[in-house]
Amino acid sequence: MSAEQVAIAEFTLTKAFSHFSQIKPNVQNFTETVNQCNVPWNICYVKMAGQFAVYVHCVKTRGDEDWSIKTRCRISMTSIHGKSSFKQCDATFTNESDCPGQGLYDFVSMDEIRHNLLISDEVILEARVEILEMTGIDMPPLLKHFDDDEAKEMSDVTLLVEDRRFYVSKFTLANQSTYFKTLFFGGFKESKESEITLKDMDSDAFQVYLEVLHMEPSLSDSCVVDALELSQMYDSKNVTRVCEDYLINKSKLSTKTKLQLGCLFDLKELKRSCLESLKTLADVRACMDCGGVENGVKDPEMQSSLTNIFQDIEKKIIAMYHAQFFPRF
Repeated sequence: MSAEQVAIAEFTLTKAFSHFSQIKPNVQNFTETVNQCNVPWNICYVKMAGQFAVYVHCVKTRGDEDWSIKTRCRISMTSIHGKSSFKQCDATFTNESDCPGQGLYDFVSMDEIRHNLLISDEVILEARVEILEMTGIDMPPLLKHFDDDEAKEMSDVTLLVEDRRFYVSKFTLANQSTYFKTLFFGGFKESKESEITLKDMDSDAFQVYLEVLHMEPSLSDSCVVDALELSQMYDSKNVTRVCEDYLINKSKLSTKTKLQLGCLFDLKELKRSCLESLKTLADVRACMDCGGVENGVKDPEMQSSLTNIFQDIEKKIIAMYHAQFFPRF
């Protein structure tokens, strides 16, 4: 596997420890499972006497059908004040793998954690997974077909995306999107054409966008970003609202990832919900780079909010410390 190979997808798994010392030694622990690219993933970690082991787990069910996923994993541990230790490894997961997890037995020594990373018993573990190749992975079934006889009968325009034709209603799309309202009824030459090509578009992403627009429960952690990108491209406020509600109430993505999406797409309720969920210094530190320059987006208000929350929690900890060790007489 070449280190120069370009990733076709990327996601991050995060675990913020607020009571690291309470982790039982020599016991496998798992983070919450997250679905990415139609595959479930989590982190397994084990605290041993001398080392802290970390493994990325692909929790896809093994079976007779062949499948494989080649990945590049960057595993890091960061203190609440920003000091970090990381290692990178390549990992290939297949249906024939004896163990679902691959990673680093000697990721970081317990001495380094205690002396350099652990502050107030808090620390952040993160695994950034880049998917380089996937074979044999089935995509989720379609919830609504836009190319069957019923769709053709009810449609008055065909949208060509890559090599797929979507038979849709002009009125339905125009009612949900200012872009399509202008395209179909704005006097452009396309408004008179029976087939319109949408360029530079992924057909699978467009399928999800149309399903959400038609109120199908199609969202997952793997496709919500695609739906958000198209909803903003086409100015589909209802689709954006459905995506935001999904991220607040159903998604298992990390708080950091949700905050990054909130900043990127200016989802105010999502940002508010995420900020309210931050209770420890480790929680805040895990999100501290949100609001910085990320995909060309800068959110100074988010950076300020995170800094204020961090300082407020610090003040409370200091106050509790003084109350415990220097009580007033």
